[in-house]
Amino acid sequence: MSLTRPPRPPRARPAAPMATPEDVRAAYRMILGREPESEAVVLRHLATQPTRADLRKRFVKSEEFGRFLKQIEAPRPAAAALPLAPDAVPVELHADGPRMAAMLERVGHHWARLGQEAPHWSVLAEDRFRPERIDQNRKAFYATGAEELELVRRLLARHGIDPASLPRCLDYGCGVGRATLAFAGLFPTVTGCDISQPHLDLAQREAEQQGIGNIRWHASTMLGPMPSGQWDLWFSRNVLQHNPPPVIGHLLRLAFAGLAPGGVAIFQLPTHRMDYAFAIDDHLARGGGQGTEQHMLPQREVFALAAAAGLEVLDVREEAQGGLPGPKLALSNIFVLRRPGLAQAAQAG
Repeated sequence: MSLTRPPRPPRARPAAPMATPEDVRAAYRMILGREPESEAVVLRHLATQPTRADLRKRFVKSEEFGRFLKQIEAPRPAAAALPLAPDAVPVELHADGPRMAAMLERVGHHWARLGQEAPHWSVLAEDRFRPERIDQNRKAFYATGAEELELVRRLLARHGIDPASLPRCLDYGCGVGRATLAFAGLFPTVTGCDISQPHLDLAQREAEQQGIGNIRWHASTMLGPMPSGQWDLWFSRNVLQHNPPPVIGHLLRLAFAGLAPGGVAIFQLPTHRMDYAFAIDDHLARGGGQGTEQHMLPQREVFALAAAAGLEVLDVREEAQGGLPGPKLALSNIFVLRRPGLAQAAQAG
C-alpha cells in the first residue's frame, strides 16, 4: 500500500477585480493628469471588460503617457518652474443667480453619485477604501480624521488660540464624517455640512455607531449651503477646489459672514495653476459627466473677501496638493483667518 498522498488540486485564484467607470476616471487623473473627454470615452474603455490591471497597463502603454514620460525625462528649461510672481490666469469670479444655481446643481449631482457608488473612496482615493474593501478597513479610514484634528490643534496653538474658546465648529464638505467625528472629541458642538445626502447618511450612521451625540448634520442646498447662525471655527480641506471659482467665492463669503467675534476660519484652497482658465458659460456648455472637477481661486480674491468681511489674516502656508499639477506648476495654500473679538474690536476702534 502506498503511503504517498495524492497531490492536492491547485487552489483557484481569486478573480481579478474588473474595472469600473470610476477606475477609468481615476486612471485618466492619476496617469494622464486630466479628465476623460466624455462619458462615452469612459464606456469605450469598459467595452472589452478589462480588469484593473489591464486598464492600468493600457494607460501606461498609451502614446499620451509616453509623451508625458519624454517630457519629464528631458531637461526642463527654467521657464517650466513657477516664477515667484506668476502672471494672473483668466478666471471669471462672479455669477448671477441662475448660473450659480446651475453650477451648484452639477457639483451636487456628481458628489451624490459618488456617495452612492464609492463614498469612502471618493474622500480618500485608496484601494483599501473601495466599497468592496471598506468593511475591513473602516476603522483605518476614520482613524485618518485624527490627522485633521492635529492640524487644527497645531495651527491654533501656533497663534495662541485656545480651542476651548471656539465651542462651535463647522466642518464644511464633511463627506462621510472622517474629520467631523474627530472634531467632536474637542469641540462641544460640531456641525458636519455636505452637498451629498448619501455621504451625510453614512456619516450620521457612523456617529451613531460610535455613540457620538454632539454632532449636527446639514445638507447643503442652493438656498442654504450652510446652516443659519454663527460658528467659532469654520474648517474645510480638500473640498473647495471641487467647486467652480464663483461658487468658491460664494461659499467663502457665507463662511466669513457666519464667524462669531473671535472666530477662526481654517481652510485649504488651490490659488494658482499655470494651465488654468475659467469662463462660466464655457464651463456650463460642457455639461456634466466630466468627473471630479479641480478648480482654484486667486489668492488676491481670498484676501479681498477676508478684508470685506473684516477678518485678519493670521497665516498662509503652502501645501502640496495631490489633485493639482506638480508643485512647480501650481500652488495650494492653507489659510488661517480670524474675526477680531469684542475686546480687540474695541481697541481698534
